Amino acid sequence: MATNNIKTQHQAFLHFFKQLDIEMVDMLLDENRTYSDLKKSLFMTKLRNAFSQFIEAGDDCLISYQGACCSEECDSCGCSGFSFYGNNSRLFMDLIVKEEQGRVVDIYDCSDFKSSSPKRDFDKRIKIDRIEFPFQ
Repeated sequence: MATNNIKTQHQAFLHFFKQLDIEMVDMLLDENRTYSDLKKSLFMTKLRNAFSQFIEAGDDCLISYQGACCSEECDSCGCSGFSFYGNNSRLFMDLIVKEEQGRVVDIYDCSDFKSSSPKRDFDKRIKIDRIEFPFQ
């Protein structure tokens, strides 16, 4: 998606996310929201770590495939999201990206995600973990 075609915050988020541009993602997301049930600042720390893993593995962008949560044990079953794959490493991350009226209202990791993405090597999965230990 060319930047001149971006019309919503959601579209801008996806564009900069795929570019591994953590500063722009941070700037776009709302300060007063939680993401993955975490304060934005903590979520961004975890996302920055995930982006670093992609970059250290040789990726300079992510390729996205649309899909949805398929876990019947999850409140988000059927919610749409994306599989993001590193363009060189084939590391991947599955995220539900909830959107309302063109705005990103939540983002979280999905453990039972189905998409049209290539065959997965689950050893290459990057997660955004919501567990927070006091010594981190």
